Amino acid sequence: MGTHASAPADFSVFRTLSRSTATLQRAASLGEGMAISQWSRSARETLGYETPGHHTLSLYLHGGDKSFRVGQDSLHGGAGKFCVLPAEHHSRWSMNDNVHFLHLYIAPQRLAREAVMRLDCEPRTLELRDRTYIQDDSLIDVCRRLLGTDWNQPADRLAASSAAETVLHHLLLQGVARKTPQPARGGLAPGVRRRIMDYVDAHLAEALTLDELARVAALSTYHFARMFHASFGEPPHAWVRGRRLARAKCLLAADKGDLAGIAQASGFGNASHLSRVFRDTVGVTPGQFRSARGGH
Repeated sequence: MGTHASAPADFSVFRTLSRSTATLQRAASLGEGMAISQWSRSARETLGYETPGHHTLSLYLHGGDKSFRVGQDSLHGGAGKFCVLPAEHHSRWSMNDNVHFLHLYIAPQRLAREAVMRLDCEPRTLELRDRTYIQDDSLIDVCRRLLGTDWNQPADRLAASSAAETVLHHLLLQGVARKTPQPARGGLAPGVRRRIMDYVDAHLAEALTLDELARVAALSTYHFARMFHASFGEPPHAWVRGRRLARAKCLLAADKGDLAGIAQASGFGNASHLSRVFRDTVGVTPGQFRSARGGH
């Protein structure tokens, strides 16, 4: 699957700010599912975000001491303070003084992918915490690296995207709460089960992988493996092996070709592999099975 850069305008918080009294200082894409922008604001204004559909990390660079989040009036902004705004959050902000701030926008799919790769866990078990005006020295250090680079210069783009990756990792380690895992009752939806069965049967002669089957189901690999086991009563590799054996038995009973050809058609690769699995599972050799079914 190809990747594409995510422009700042792809993110709704950026678009909301673009329509406000805030002034854009600079902005850039930092690769797939991430973008960055730097703003200043001098006018008084109340601004709201309603389920923006992406995560936002905000850092006040200068000012903001009189600004606050509506409903949390006792907390005020100020240089060095962060807000973490999850994709599904609602917020309104009363901006009452000059403020300069930095935004990092993160697509939920990007954070989910990092959760799988870095933490080896199912993204649905994680929830990015909504936090207002926090202080975090380690995040400050990373954001200083972001501020010190020219995002649109090719020579600096790698440094900027690397710093953004560090922010992602930090959010995963420090900024998420783990939801109570839901039991895998019910497993895969009936339509997904049928799609997987059809796909496997159509590709038995090929080398199938867990990632490939998860993509067909449109699920993360971790989640797919759990739900598959709940649906079929065994892990994917064991179920696929059963389908391969069923195909081999059918071809043997119909006397369709030699053993090497049957092995390839059913995904065992070669005759010796088929013979070994067949004997261990069925209790007889493929030749004995074929003879008992009236084949030659």
